[in-house]
Amino acid sequence: MAIPRRRTRKATPVEPVPPPVSLPAKGRSDLYHEEIFADGSTRPVRNVTRAERESGQALSDFFGVQPQLSPTANVRSMESVLATLISKMDISVAEHAPEVLADAWLKAVGPFLATKAELLSIVRRQARIRTSHPAVRFELMRQKSAIIRALNAALGEGCVTAVQIVHG
Repeated sequence: MAIPRRRTRKATPVEPVPPPVSLPAKGRSDLYHEEIFADGSTRPVRNVTRAERESGQALSDFFGVQPQLSPTANVRSMESVLATLISKMDISVAEHAPEVLADAWLKAVGPFLATKAELLSIVRRQARIRTSHPAVRFELMRQKSAIIRALNAALGEGCVTAVQIVHG
């Protein structure tokens, strides 16, 4: 008994169809707008705020890629991109200048403790101090409030509110 062969059809080329875009939620018609593209098709496109556009442009300029839908990009210098990114961060000088931290640490604890322990950073008003000596660690724990007052006097009031001592 012979098994009948299955007939196959030739595949006909099909034009690609854009993926369906979900309709905006009720009352949120401001999220999308119709846009006409170069091929003549119209599709809903998500509205983007100015801050999102600027952040996307800054990152695309920084990484050297052009925005997907824009044939011409606002090409900016590296200084302008970095200035835009840094201006959006909440950064104070003391958090990133090692020489300022070293000078403030020396003024706060004196030359003996300054050589035995190191002020690593001040992030979110918390000073991180590293020492490998158990006795120095005990002394720093005992003087936490005095260290906070001294660092605030050297760096500016309210700069430090807590101290974390790490072993290492």
